[in-house]
Amino acid sequence: MISERMATQGAWLFRHRGLMPALLIIPGAWTLVHFKFIGGSPEWQDRWDWMCFGVSVSGLLIRATTVGFVCNGTSGRNVSQQRATELNTTGWYSICRNPLYLGNFLIMLGIILVPASMAYVAVCLCCFWTYYERIIAAEESFLHEKFGTPYAEWVRSTPVFFPRLSGWNAPVRSFRWRMILRREYSSVLLIGIAFFLLNILEFVFAEHRLQFELEWAVMLVISATIYLLLRSLKRYTSLLNV
Repeated sequence: MISERMATQGAWLFRHRGLMPALLIIPGAWTLVHFKFIGGSPEWQDRWDWMCFGVSVSGLLIRATTVGFVCNGTSGRNVSQQRATELNTTGWYSICRNPLYLGNFLIMLGIILVPASMAYVAVCLCCFWTYYERIIAAEESFLHEKFGTPYAEWVRSTPVFFPRLSGWNAPVRSFRWRMILRREYSSVLLIGIAFFLLNILEFVFAEHRLQFELEWAVMLVISATIYLLLRSLKRYTSLLNV
């Protein structure tokens, strides 16, 4: 069956989720080689970049407000195997079955929109959907086997990816900042690095000179500091234990 084959492929992709960014490097490089500032103006490009940054930050916020309400053993970053100690059906999970992937999508969307190439965006979206469709199929097969009827009922009433605009059920758990701080620092660093590097590459390919804007350097320093601090606290102390 097609669904079984997709689930098998998804189980492999789940363990190799870092492959997708690598697959987008070649079309991304081609896009940047032909890059020009929007309207021929660095100022207009900078405004556009900040709008794209806002899209990525919105994805980070969705991830944070999802992770902050879940229990231990769910919605994690593990790649070795599927894991779920209970079924999440409240908060973001009441209007969308895969809010973390929705957050990933928005983080990626903000980054790939920077060159303002609709062809590149289309390629990335096709790759994203092909990739995550299979991962979701594998996860849903696992969850259906583990939780049975309650899971099937939740699936029938909840869209797979794009949130519905009604039916929000408040989270049953209290919000835990520590859960966010111990899980999401990698996303913060990713956004900081991506927008700083793109800012440099904009000047390299549009004006053939090495330059960057101070605000993006500051964002990189802030994101790197957050990453190093939280990673150290998680690894060497118990302050972020939940």
